[in-house]
Amino acid sequence: MGSFKIVSTFLLVVILFSSFHPKCGASASAEEAAALLKWKASFLIQNNSSLTSWNLQSGNAKNSSILPCTWAGISCIDGSVNRLNLSDWSIKGSLYDFPFSSLPNLEYLDLSQNQIFGSIPKQIGNLSKLIYLNFYANELSKEIPPEICNLRNLTLIDFGSNQLSGPIPVAMGNLISLQFLSLCQNNLTGGIPKSLGNLTNLIILCLYINQLSGPIFKEVGDLKFLTDMELSNNQLNGSIPASIGNLSTLEVLYLYNNQFSGSIPVTFGNLNRLVNLSLYQNHLSGPIPPVIGNLSSLQFFYLYQNNLIGAIPKSLDNLTNLIELDLSENQLSGSIPDSIGNLSDLEHLALHQNQFSGTIPPTFGNLNRLVDLRLFRNHLSGPIPSAIGNLISLQLLSLGYNNLISAIPKSLGNLTNLIELYLYNNQFSGSIP
Repeated sequence: MGSFKIVSTFLLVVILFSSFHPKCGASASAEEAAALLKWKASFLIQNNSSLTSWNLQSGNAKNSSILPCTWAGISCIDGSVNRLNLSDWSIKGSLYDFPFSSLPNLEYLDLSQNQIFGSIPKQIGNLSKLIYLNFYANELSKEIPPEICNLRNLTLIDFGSNQLSGPIPVAMGNLISLQFLSLCQNNLTGGIPKSLGNLTNLIILCLYINQLSGPIFKEVGDLKFLTDMELSNNQLNGSIPASIGNLSTLEVLYLYNNQFSGSIPVTFGNLNRLVNLSLYQNHLSGPIPPVIGNLSSLQFFYLYQNNLIGAIPKSLDNLTNLIELDLSENQLSGSIPDSIGNLSDLEHLALHQNQFSGTIPPTFGNLNRLVDLRLFRNHLSGPIPSAIGNLISLQLLSLGYNNLISAIPKSLGNLTNLIELYLYNNQFSGSIP
């Protein structure tokens, strides 16, 4: 019964078009309209207000050749669909009846933020002119079909926030026009293919929150236009390739929550456009390279929960744009540099659970934007500097489990925004202010 309705609909469209002796593009429009209506008929929710224009009465009845070009979410060139943007339209259904073979001029396909389930059909490889492909935030499952790798004109693929599984197709390295590749927040397994090193036009690479394993291929250093590389929350291992230091346009590097080992490459000192460097929750060892001080654009620097040793490099005082610095839960030692007090934009400073000794630098009193200061579980000694009372933005101060002495400064009473104060397990004396 359903197929009879579809055939009848198609015949009706053909009759409407032929009765007006349309131009050559009309028969293509008729086929595209019928194919899109067939897909719409497969949706589990039919009373979708966003799709009310998707019917045979849309537009001017005297010029039926404009169907489906007048429908919401559709744009055409020469009477043929070239853009389909149905993002966040509450569509609940699958792609099994999507007209992959009936939209030969489709260049732009955005079905993001819907409830599209099931697998991605291999027929997607028929969309030979496709430039933009966005299935972000749906419920797609199973493997990425290798036929996608036939779409050589693609500049964007976003399959993030789905339930895709299996490996990243090796042939994806053939998509040399690709500038944006996001496969994040899926269940992908296996290694990151070396062939992705062929994507030399890539600007953004997001593979975070999957189950990817193995090392990062050294060819990543060939992606010279890369500004954003997010590989966090996987099971990647081995050393971090020194070739990443060749990515001179890189602004965001997320490698956190993996199993990387070895040292932080000294080549990272070349990344002078880097704004966010997040290497936390790995097994990195050795010292923090002093060349990190070259990263003059850095605003967010996270190395916590590694096995780093040695002192904080004095060169970190060059990071004058730093907003958040977290070196906690390592094995760092030595004194805390006074020069950290020169980082006037700093809002969060976490150095806890290390082996720092010496006194708390009085220069910390200059950090008047500081909201969160955590120095607990170290070997700090001496008194709390009275200059800490200058930190009028401070909401959390944690100094517990150190060897601090003397009286608690009265100046702490100036911290009127303070919400949490932890001073336990020290050797304070005198009265509480």
